[in-house]
Amino acid sequence: MKRSGFVILAIIAVLVIWVVTVRNGLATAQTGIDGKWGDVQTQFQRKKNMYENVVATIKGAARNEDTTLQNIVKMRSRIPDVPANATPEELAAADKQYNQLGRAALNINVEAYPTLQATGLYKDLQAQVEGTENRVTVALRDWNQAITDFNTRLVRFPTNLIAGMFGFKAKANYKADEDAKDTKIDFSK
Repeated sequence: MKRSGFVILAIIAVLVIWVVTVRNGLATAQTGIDGKWGDVQTQFQRKKNMYENVVATIKGAARNEDTTLQNIVKMRSRIPDVPANATPEELAAADKQYNQLGRAALNINVEAYPTLQATGLYKDLQAQVEGTENRVTVALRDWNQAITDFNTRLVRFPTNLIAGMFGFKAKANYKADEDAKDTKIDFSK
């Protein structure tokens, strides 16, 4: 009797340890899914911030460049056309205005805008968009993989028995909306 009581206690202890181990493994996997979803949210937030900040920067640079061009065109329009029979004074006045225009354009380009940057900023935006989209894709792939691993554990015997006892349920993988296929950036805002 003593020996059979010890065997029964040992079997019960092994079963309890096994149930606790399986339950803790499922809880760890579920927490891992939540962590991966946090990574996805972080990348979406990064994406949102990047679009807002970089697009605003590019739009600002484009406005500055547009203003620079407008100022140069406006200065040029103030210089009168020099007629073929212009007097030396008219030529000197026009020459003086052209020199001022040249100095102003040089100051705008050299001092204020070492290089007009909108084209470069657009290229940078393109690279940042690509990098951000890659990060989002990796985060979503990792999250989906964690869900797939968790769901696989849930359906395997005998883990499925323990999962049912503790209320673990399968998770749904991420699926993009149909309208997400046509994502466009609106620079007009």
